[in-house]
Parts: sequence; structure tokens; C-alpha cells
Amino acid sequence: MLGLVAGLFMLSRIVLMRGFAKLEEDFAGRDIARASSALANELNTLDQTTSEYATWDLTYEFARGQRPSYIKTEFPAPTFQELKISFVVILDVHGHKLFSKGFDLTHGGEMPVPAGLDDHLEPGSLLLNLKDAHSKVAGVLDLPGGPALVDSRPILASDASGPIAGTMIMGHLLDAAEIQHLGDLTLMPIDAQTLSSTALSPDFRAAAAAISKGAPNFISPLDSQSLAAYQELNDIYGRPALLIRALLPRTIYEQGHTSLAQFLLLLLAAGFVFGAATLYLLERFVISRIANLTENITQIGASGDLSARVEVPGQDELAFLGVAINGMLEDLEKSQIERHEGRARLAMMIERMPAVLWTTDKNLRYTSSMGAGLDSLGVKSGGLTGKTLAEYFETNDAQHPSINAHWRALAGESLTYELHWQKRIFESHVRPLRGPDGEIIGVIGVALDITDRKQLADQLRQSQKLQAVGELAGGVAHDFNNLLMVVKGHAEMLLDRLPGASADRQSPARQNVEQIQQAAERAAGLTRQLLAFSRMQVLQPRVLDLNEVVAGMIQMVSRVIGANIELAFLPGANLGRVKADPSQIEQVALNLVVNARDAMPDGGRLTIETSNVQLDRDYATEHAVVDPGPYVMLTVSDSGIGMDAATQARIFEPFFTTKSQGRGTGLGLATVYGVVKQSGGYVWVYSEVGHGTTFKVYLPMVQAPMEKKAPEKIASGHEPGTETILFVEDEQSVRELVCEYLKARGYHVLEAADGVQALEIAAAHKGKIQLLITDVVMPKVSGREVAARLAPTRPDLKVLYISGYTDDSVFRHGVLEGGMAFLQKPFNLKALATKVREILEHVPVSS
Repeated sequence: MLGLVAGLFMLSRIVLMRGFAKLEEDFAGRDIARASSALANELNTLDQTTSEYATWDLTYEFARGQRPSYIKTEFPAPTFQELKISFVVILDVHGHKLFSKGFDLTHGGEMPVPAGLDDHLEPGSLLLNLKDAHSKVAGVLDLPGGPALVDSRPILASDASGPIAGTMIMGHLLDAAEIQHLGDLTLMPIDAQTLSSTALSPDFRAAAAAISKGAPNFISPLDSQSLAAYQELNDIYGRPALLIRALLPRTIYEQGHTSLAQFLLLLLAAGFVFGAATLYLLERFVISRIANLTENITQIGASGDLSARVEVPGQDELAFLGVAINGMLEDLEKSQIERHEGRARLAMMIERMPAVLWTTDKNLRYTSSMGAGLDSLGVKSGGLTGKTLAEYFETNDAQHPSINAHWRALAGESLTYELHWQKRIFESHVRPLRGPDGEIIGVIGVALDITDRKQLADQLRQSQKLQAVGELAGGVAHDFNNLLMVVKGHAEMLLDRLPGASADRQSPARQNVEQIQQAAERAAGLTRQLLAFSRMQVLQPRVLDLNEVVAGMIQMVSRVIGANIELAFLPGANLGRVKADPSQIEQVALNLVVNARDAMPDGGRLTIETSNVQLDRDYATEHAVVDPGPYVMLTVSDSGIGMDAATQARIFEPFFTTKSQGRGTGLGLATVYGVVKQSGGYVWVYSEVGHGTTFKVYLPMVQAPMEKKAPEKIASGHEPGTETILFVEDEQSVRELVCEYLKARGYHVLEAADGVQALEIAAAHKGKIQLLITDVVMPKVSGREVAARLAPTRPDLKVLYISGYTDDSVFRHGVLEGGMAFLQKPFNLKALATKVREILEHVPVSS
């Protein structure tokens, strides 16, 4: 019996211990594979870092000799520590070394590039033999000072385009600290020795001999407590260079001994036969399945792939355990995917948010920086990390808005401030950054770029200011026109009554009246300019070619600017058509030319140019008052003294001028602004002091055919009339003047002080009324409405509108409708007489 038990025990010992030894060796094999995988991951990380720097525009420019500051900004000591690289070498396309630097990751200081590295950088060497954009060299390099992981990449632009500008080499020393780091990652003791070392340990030497015979790795007990697994790694040249060793405690083997002893006791208690059967069943149906299950779980843990599943066949407890483990893996996978997607979405939101987000420590040193707003500052994400606020803003002034706000945030305040930096305006908010226990550990901040918003607000305020000034100027001009009408009319009548003999033309009375007329004409000219600025003048637009209008003025412009100014006219090809009053467009061009001439007292160059432009939504966004669409642009540029920003902000205001007293009225550019705006266009000025000025006038492009102005027939206004005229004017002095003059010319005049009285007089008058002369703007009933109400009962009634400015439905935004007769106040009485005869004699209307 004892012999049978002993035999069964020995058999069980062989079977069990072999199984435990096999299991132990499998674990050892997986551990050495994990160690090798960890080293490969380090190499992949190094390769990714090298690739990112090698395919970067800044590196590309440096390799081509265009950015000398690149090394200082991109490879300070913190960069080596953060990227975990021990050395960097950059060579140009000819293999000449442009930069090399080493860094001691253990002690944190600069050190020389490892000795012996230059031997591998000779022309034609493997590290420099990179033929195309996709080539690389990565692996182990055996150096005299110890092994290192190296990675070599061609230097390309950020879009991976060529040509190749050089070679970027990065390395990581496999010193004791790195080996310890790998051990910490894999949670097991790891060691490594180079095969070229003369001090190769005996166990490493034995493993090298065993592996060299063809085995992929070598597993052997190191002592009674440890099992060692060895694996050989080749260098970048394909030669055996490094041997790594992973140690694991022999707990499985010891457990096997314990199990064997327990099994012996079981055999002694239950019998040799039962024990042998049990031993077989355990090995066949339990231990192997547990080992397989353990192996699967170990592989999943080593790879980190939570999508993998374990396979346990059968319907017993182990199978149910496998199902439970798979359920756990599925839950973990789902949780990992959700966490990864959440982090990815958050990172994308932060990176694409049109703002700048940052944090600092208590010393006001940036610890992070991100957000799309960094692009406008020329800074990449994370580019501020490591800098202090004082270094970035280049000042130690504690009252600097940003620095002061951060110190106050460290004191516990949350505040918002406006920062002007690099020609941009930011609305910034900072608050204390607190740790897990609520203590202040720094500052967190966010800033929005409000430059465009500020510019649009300034444009809108300027437009509203000019609108308000224009309305005021228009109202003043309207009232002033009525006064001028009376002054001019009475002066004209008085002049007609004075003796007309040549001997009396120099009489004091006649000279006084002529001076009154001249002063009134000058005043009328000023009011016309005010009306042009306020967009209340009456335009007679037609479809025209801007090239023809400007070309017809060139000879006059040449005389205006003088011989010391060079004139260039650049007409645009296939120029679109615009609808505008040609005389007013000529006035716009002439005013801009005069302004340019005065800006070049010592001569210069004046350029007039026309072209087609398409103003898109981006342009309209930058210029708040512009509608996108096709325009015809008139550009007037000079090489004169230019203007500063303060002057540009006021140049379109009436009576604002930079000329000396007596040289200008300050209404030239105001007239330009009003005419262009009334024509549906826009005008912008671009100028710098000492670099000249450019005015750009944009007029809406139209598709209608060009209109040729019909020749006019001028009727004589000197012949007396006999027709009946209904004259409607709310200004008494103007009404009395015109009625007196018309009656003196022989007309029968019916006077009305407003529209209501005019309708009553017309209804009461039984005879014919050949002509209605009415003011446009009147209280109660407008001139347009008077004409409309009289038309059904008096279809042959002709109408002449008069006004100091336009503010009525008779005109579309100040534009005279076709076929309407109009006379602008203040007019002279002879012009009135001529206009009346034109209308009554059916001569085509000339406004």
C-alpha cells in the first residue's frame, strides 16, 4: 500500500510540479513579453514626439536657416523634462549638425550628448539615410555610455510636404532610472545589460548563450526564490545589442509544493487509488482550465484591451465565472468608451472655443493655456506654459491690468477687466483656482476677443452721429433756403427796377443790390452743400458708365491739380453700370481731387481708378453699415501727407477742416459723404501719416441699360403769360414774392397758404387752372397729395414742385421721378419764369 501510495505520490509530484512549472514558465514568458511591450511603448512615444517636431513648420524653417530663435523657444530645459527625452540632434539636408543638446532626466540638468553618438551620424549612416517623407529609423542604439532608444525622422513641413530639409534625431537613455521606470510600469523587477559589456553578469551570459542557439527567450530559476525570464533585443542595425531580464517570485512553484504536500495527506487519508484518480481529474478538468483562464486574464490586463473576452467552455462553476468576468469586462469597456468620448468632446470644445483659457500658480506662472483665441495672438495651445505673466506681457508693473487682476484673484476676488494687447481687445475674467480642500492654489481665467465688436460699435456710433448732424443741417438749410428765396427774389426785382443804362451801372444803389445778390448766391451754395451732406438734395439719376463720367473730367482735373502733380487714370475693364446723378458724381470726384491736391503742396502722384468689386458677408460684418453685393468702386489715391486716426474720425463732419482759415469751408468731404449715401453707396477712407490717403467710393451695380440724356429745348421766359396759376406755399414771404412776380408777368395767380386752402380755392374756381405750383413739404396736406386730389377733376392740370429740400413721398429717397417738374429753392425769378413757360408750352422738363 505504501509502495502504491509512494508511486502515486511520485507520479502526482511529476505531473503536478510539471504543470506548476509550466504555468510558472508561462507567467514568466508573459512577464518578459510585458517588459518588452513596455519598452516598445516607450519607443513608440519617442517616435510620436520625434514625428511631431520633425513635421512642424517651425522646425522646417529652422532647418532651412530661417528661424534662429526656434531652439531657444522650443527646447528649454522644461521641454526635455516634459517630453522625457535625453538628447536632441538636428542636422541639415547635407548632414551638418545644426543643433545638439543633452539633458539629465534624473538630476534635471543639461549634459553633453552621449559619447559615441557622432559615430552613427557620419554621411551615409543609417540614421541619416532617410530617402522619403515616410522613412524613419527607430530602435535601440548601443553607445559606449550605455544603451539608448533613438528615433530619426526627416524634417518636413506641417502638412508632411517636402522637400526634406534635414534630419531630427531624439533619444532616451536606457539608464538605471529608465529601467526602474519600466519596472514601475509593469509592476515587476526589470534589469537590462548590453551584450557588448565586459561586465556581463553570469546569468545574463548564460541566457545570451541559450538565446543565441535559436530560442526566442530564455527562462531559468535565478535562485530558490526567483524565476528569471530573458529576452534579446536587436539594435537599429539588426544586431543583438541588449538583453532584458524580468524577475518574478516563485510563488506558483511554492504553491505547487504546498499543494503536493496537501495532496499527500489526502492520499494517505483517502487512499492511493482515490488520490490518483483525483490527481488526474484535478489536472485534467480544473488546473488546466484555471491556468487558461489566468492566462487569458493576464493577456487582457497586459494589453489593456477591454474589448477582449475570456473563453471557458462547459456549464460548471468555472464557466459561470468566465461569464461573470466577461460581463465585468463589458461594463468596464463601456465605461472606458464613455469616459474617453467625454474627454474628447470636452477637449474639442475647449480647443475650438473662440476664447483663451488659462491657469496660473501662486507665482503667476502659467500652468496651462488653450483655446482658439490663442491663434490671434500667434500662440499655440500650451505655448504659454512655464512663462510668468511678467515675462509674457514684458513688464514688471504691478498695476498692469492683467497682473493686477491676477494678484487680486489670489486674494480671493473674482473680477472682469478689459485688456488691450497686440492690437486686440479682450474682455477677461479671472477668479481664484482652489484645490480639493478649498485652498487657493492659483488663478483660472478666460478671455474673449471683442476687437471686432468694438470696431463695429465705433462704426455704428460714427454713422449715427453723421446721421444726426445731417438731419440738423438739412433742417437748417430748409429754413435758410426760404429766407434766401426772399432775399434773392427782392434783390432781383429791385435790380430790374433800377435804371439799366450803362452810365448808371456803376451807381452805388445798383452796386449794393448786386453785392446782395452775390452774397445770397454764396449762401445758397453753402446750403446746397449742407443739403448734399444731409442727403436731402434732389437728385436726377440715370444709368451711366463711371468710366465715361471720370474720363470726361480728366482735362478739368489736370487744370485743377496743377503741373507739379502726376495724374493717373486707371479705368476698370468691363465696368458695371451704376444709377446716379452724373453732375453729383462729378462733384464727388472733383471734391476728392481737390482734397488730394491740397494734401500734396510739394507735388506727388494722384491716381483715379475704377473697378468692379464684390463685397461679401465677411466685409459687411467688418463694416456694420454695408450691405453685401456687387458694387462699382471709384478710388482716389494720393501720395500726400496722410491723416491720423483722430482726423479720419471727423473728416466727413460738416465744417470740419484741417486747412488754414479762409482756405476751405469744411463742406467738401461732407458733400461727398451725403451724395454717396443718398445714391445708395458707401465711402471709406484709408490713410497713414506720411503715406498718403485713399478714398474708396462704392456705388451699387445695376443691370439696366445705359440712359442717354435727351437734348433739352429751352423755352423763353421773357414773354408774358395769361394763364391761371394756383400757387401753394406755406412761407408767407416766399408766397408774396412769387405771386407779385407772376402777376407782374401777366399771369392770373390764385394763392393758397397750405394744401387744404389750395383744394378749397380750386373747388371754388370755375375757370381753368393751367398750372399748379406747390411746395413739397407743407403742414396738413403735402404738395404731392394736393396734385393727386386735383387730378381727377382737372386732368389737364400741370404741376411744378418747389422745395428747399426733399422729405416727401413725391420723391423716392430724394430722387426725382421721371416726368416730374421740380425747382430747387432758392431759385431766381427769371428761372421760375422760364420753367413756367417750359411746362405750359410742353417743352421737355429740365429740372
